[in-house]
Amino acid sequence: MATIEKILITGASGYLARFIIDRLHGAYRLTLTDIVEPERIPENTTFIQADVTNASEIEAACADQDAVVHLVALVRGRSGKPASLFADVMVKGTWNVAEACVQQGVRKLVNISSISACPPAPSAKLPYEVSDDFQFGPGDLYYSLAKYLGERIGAAYHQARGLDVIHVRPGVIAGDGQNPGPTAPDVVTGPWFVYVDPRDVAQCVARAIETETVSYGAYNAVAGRTDSRFSWQQAADDLGYSPEHNWPEIPEDET
Repeated sequence: MATIEKILITGASGYLARFIIDRLHGAYRLTLTDIVEPERIPENTTFIQADVTNASEIEAACADQDAVVHLVALVRGRSGKPASLFADVMVKGTWNVAEACVQQGVRKLVNISSISACPPAPSAKLPYEVSDDFQFGPGDLYYSLAKYLGERIGAAYHQARGLDVIHVRPGVIAGDGQNPGPTAPDVVTGPWFVYVDPRDVAQCVARAIETETVSYGAYNAVAGRTDSRFSWQQAADDLGYSPEHNWPEIPEDET
């Protein structure tokens, strides 16, 4: 595979994007896109205003890119939003991005999914592996379903169009304002830790871009703890992911 030099980052004004931009800046030529301009645009980085729900706009943004990191999602303030909005922004948006990649000759799509895409079924053995049984629950269904459908779109474009697609499934991202920070439960009954530091998500994205041996896959990006609810070993084995920010002040329980 030819070396990846130019990367488009969608959703570049979001919280997680700033960590991914910091990680990739300097190693790649970055183009950022969002419906609003980021507060900070690093030196030698281009910004293109575009809406992922507009196919022609996102196709134009993908021109002359080697890879795309797709971050657009309804995150903060998503409670109470209608299902149609999730379908438009996250499902249609991801479909538009995948199609744009193919039309513009982009070689790799790194899709930021979520551990919510495949919630472990009650019968699943923990820590949860990507291929284990899952079952949707009533909580945050629209977001979880949209992330799952985004992964299916990626799988379809890999199979039918030959697009390299790697789904990165972050855990609960610390510091994003949507969730409180991790605290140990009073009673531990099994693997419970679901958090991840955004710097480690950025590391996993960088590893997904760098790999030349994986053309398709889904990987959990979570803290590297023995009590993590979701296994990160496959990401370590296939991509070289090695989480560095693991909350050592919270004792690990291996129950």
